[in-house]
Amino acid sequence: MPKDVTDFSSIFVKQQKPEKGTLLLAEPFMDSPEFRRAVILLAEHNDKGTMGFIINRKLNVTPSQAIDNFPEFDDEMYYGGPVNSDQLYYLHTKPKLLEDSIEIMPGVYMGGNYETLKNLIDIKKITPKDIRFFVGYSGWSAGQLKKELKDNSWIVIPGTTDHFKATSKNLWKEILKGKGGKYSVVADFPEDPTLN
Repeated sequence: MPKDVTDFSSIFVKQQKPEKGTLLLAEPFMDSPEFRRAVILLAEHNDKGTMGFIINRKLNVTPSQAIDNFPEFDDEMYYGGPVNSDQLYYLHTKPKLLEDSIEIMPGVYMGGNYETLKNLIDIKKITPKDIRFFVGYSGWSAGQLKKELKDNSWIVIPGTTDHFKATSKNLWKEILKGKGGKYSVVADFPEDPTLN
């Protein structure tokens, strides 16, 4: 591992605490292929555990290709994480149209009535710019994320609707670059530490 990594923890000593609506960015040399360079939007964080969705892992399949009786929808789904990977989840910006939506942060909501959702997509009242579909989610049991943060596995950053809507494959790097300073240095670390 390169010498630079030994200084990694000092960069993030004064991190924001994780909460609903914040982003978790994987540390540059995370071994897990599921979370390598992942950007996770937290949908829930409390003393019972944490739930979030990877927002920078597109799958090569649309909901209408993967789900029976789903209306035509052009946008690809995302890999939300390894938990309940046989379930569909959705985040959106249309709470007034989807009853029972739960606010994650200003402008971004989770869930809502599924049958209503299908009807709204069918009549084009909800389009790809309004919603993202996820297969599975990322989850942590009580205290697990706290331990991983102490181990410097994640960088916590405030989330915005722009992050939620971003489609760049380089979102992890772009967010860190946008933070400036030492974050920019981290953004330029190669994925393979032997290349440094």
